[in-house]
Amino acid sequence: MQECDERDDDGRAHLPARRARGPHRRAGPCPRPLPGHVLVRVRATSVNWWDAGYREGIVRPRPGVPSLPLPFQLGREAAGEVAAVGAGVEAFAVGDRVVVMTCPACGRCAACRRGDDNLCQDTELPGHQRFGGYAEYVSVPQDGLLPAPDGVDFETLACVLWSYGTVLHMVTARARVQPGDTVLVTGASGGMGTAALHLSKLAGAQRIIALTGSPGKRDALLAAGADLALNYKDPDVLDQIRAHTGGAGVDVVLDNVGGPMVPLAINAARLGGRVVLAAVMGGRTAEIHIGEIFAKHLDILGTRASTRREQELVLQLAATGKISPVIGARYPLTQARAAHTALDAGDTIGKIVLVP
Repeated sequence: MQECDERDDDGRAHLPARRARGPHRRAGPCPRPLPGHVLVRVRATSVNWWDAGYREGIVRPRPGVPSLPLPFQLGREAAGEVAAVGAGVEAFAVGDRVVVMTCPACGRCAACRRGDDNLCQDTELPGHQRFGGYAEYVSVPQDGLLPAPDGVDFETLACVLWSYGTVLHMVTARARVQPGDTVLVTGASGGMGTAALHLSKLAGAQRIIALTGSPGKRDALLAAGADLALNYKDPDVLDQIRAHTGGAGVDVVLDNVGGPMVPLAINAARLGGRVVLAAVMGGRTAEIHIGEIFAKHLDILGTRASTRREQELVLQLAATGKISPVIGARYPLTQARAAHTALDAGDTIGKIVLVP
């Protein structure tokens, strides 16, 4: 492990003598924070679909944003301690526990000024436009960090902002889940899926139906907050959903898959229902019956990321014990490839953590 525990007069870190670990290990240079930046010693990061989508070329740049850089360092989520600060940094000091914001914002553009900072165009997203958390140290602009709440471990902190922040925006700002609603969650066994189970329950949903393609995950999904777990591969799954909703369909669908799951979501929604689409891991396109949308008076809603306030809120929820991410597997950072293999195979429930 490289130690950045010595600093120059300007606050930049430099390395002590290199210490090798393993016969083929070569230590690279430790980053030095630029003015306004903070050097974070990463204690935990996580593997999520965003990382896999970037690796596979599915994740694409937003409109108006330059092409994705290569080679690249993945990792949308990370938590750790401040190892050094650059000139002009006043918000953080060495030793502070911090969480890297998955959706930082500039605070100046038109989207930020109107309160839609999840749509900020003038920012660099970690693990997207700038290097992410798959590292021992990462340099982050000070505006891209949040203080870590006391009493919450680093692994939990590295699993909260992306999944729970994104889903909080889905549940509250887009789907407007109300007490008494019936909610259908697709891709329920993943990080966002388990977050959707938790946050729908907190919003007061009366019944939550989880969809999975792995019947062996049923008990784990029930333990995570689902009232019912169904296999979307069953040819009569739509009939099963309707049977459990008195024939009406569900009030809300939170779709974390995309592709062929979209027409199922539309068919499963009740008259006046809300369908929120959040992913394309199941496919970028789908064939849908347009008449079903207007005949049922449906709201078909896209969703993007989360605001700073939503990211702060999920940290508060974690600090008070109201949410607790499901961590299905842990790997050392050196086994990131194996962690991605497990993610692709769908072998786990919830999040996969990497520990440097």
